[in-house]
Amino acid sequence: MSRYIHIADGRNRDAVVVFTNQKKNPLVYFVTQDKKKIRNQRVLKSGDKCSYETLIKQFKSADGLTSALIKGDPEIDLKLTGKYIRSTSRVFINQNMQPVYRVNINEQIFSPDGTLKEERIPKETISNISTENPIRPSGKLFPKVEIYNKFVFAKKYQLFHTNGLTFDFLYQIASDLHEKNSMMLVGAGPKGTEPLVFQDGGKSYRAFLEGRIKNDTYILLLHLSNLEIKAIA
Repeated sequence: MSRYIHIADGRNRDAVVVFTNQKKNPLVYFVTQDKKKIRNQRVLKSGDKCSYETLIKQFKSADGLTSALIKGDPEIDLKLTGKYIRSTSRVFINQNMQPVYRVNINEQIFSPDGTLKEERIPKETISNISTENPIRPSGKLFPKVEIYNKFVFAKKYQLFHTNGLTFDFLYQIASDLHEKNSMMLVGAGPKGTEPLVFQDGGKSYRAFLEGRIKNDTYILLLHLSNLEIKAIA
């Protein structure tokens, strides 16, 4: 599904353009003996009564559970196991496998060596990609051959023009990045220094623009990262 983003270039020109994620069809796929494609189907593995935690409590110990598994199949619910799943909803449960209705969500911050650095209530985030302040280039360029050793990219979106004027606008951005063989860090907010938030309550991402051109065509990609690779001291 396409959405809109407000973006500016290095010449302080701005425009509202479309962005979307492009899904590629897999090059390799499985087929049956008669050459028919195989499709994935979500299947229910077991219910809460067959979970490891419930079975351990039921049979008192790991040895008791082992004996029960040898004698029978307590981990299988013949009425539920194998049923097709079409839609699901997330439910929070407690240690007794009972639904809970009031939860406190905490955000954990870890240092590069894996030590818990901070635990806090998650900050409320508001979408900032289509406001009166456009996404702005920071001026910081990262060579393509080096950037993949610095950041872990979680998502990627492609930007599209909506008319002839926005075509020229995006083509010029892509051309500048193509000539420098680099990615440009971009940011939101009045000064263009804030991370990008794509939906209310969503995650914050650092964003990098990549541009490629070929003759009169272009591709402009927005790479998103929320994890930086750092060496452990």
